[in-house]
Amino acid sequence: MVTFSRREIYKLKKKIEMAGNHLCSVVYGSLPPETRTKQATMFNDEASDLNVLVASDAIGMGLNLNISRIIFSTLKKFDGICTRELTVPEIKQIAGRAGRYGSKFPVGEVTCLDAEDLPLLHSSLKSPSPIIERAGLFPTFDLLSVYSRLHGTDFLHPILERFLDKAKLSPDYFIADCEDMLKVAAIVDELPLALHDKYVFCQSPVDVRDDISTQGLTQFAENYAKKGTVRLKEIFTPGTLRVPTTHNQLQELESVH
Repeated sequence: MVTFSRREIYKLKKKIEMAGNHLCSVVYGSLPPETRTKQATMFNDEASDLNVLVASDAIGMGLNLNISRIIFSTLKKFDGICTRELTVPEIKQIAGRAGRYGSKFPVGEVTCLDAEDLPLLHSSLKSPSPIIERAGLFPTFDLLSVYSRLHGTDFLHPILERFLDKAKLSPDYFIADCEDMLKVAAIVDELPLALHDKYVFCQSPVDVRDDISTQGLTQFAENYAKKGTVRLKEIFTPGTLRVPTTHNQLQELESVH
């Protein structure tokens, strides 16, 4: 079963399990990788009672799964900006997880929970995948380092902002979205860090829309700037976490991770 928010995933899991015939694993992007892998392993295990997987499009990213049938609960998702219909490649990537060569199910099936979504599913599966006409690029550290020397500053935010503004590319390429990296650059520019360290921090997988993640990054960077080494106990107190009982507590736990 595929849906696209944590809340909907657990809502579907509860609904399926309350019917009494199935138990569910769950997989979605903000789960720690180890947890995702464990959930997938239990789902794949024929001896396990977990024979339904309720997941987001994270099932299309690096998990080996034995799936006979994909059921879309919806063909719409919130992409961080707005709620929109899934694209043809997104539908094909998710649907393609059912019935994979070399798996227990060489032939798979795909359908929708809502009959109104079937025309879009059918047309998407029949449509050719769009040709990728351009590739995204991002400046390497070496490029930004040269740019830094030319402009006589080691503040990463203005260097990156100026580079993105002035960069000229052929029609085959575009500059990748750097909005989150610019926000991290503004944070680490406040600290006495070398340019390379700032660049590395900007590559960290931090959701800058998440207050806990942003606080964790800031605390880690501050400690690193002071001593060059960060001990886990300096930014996290073991034994303070509890098993979550609400959606908000679960989200907080994922942010801490």
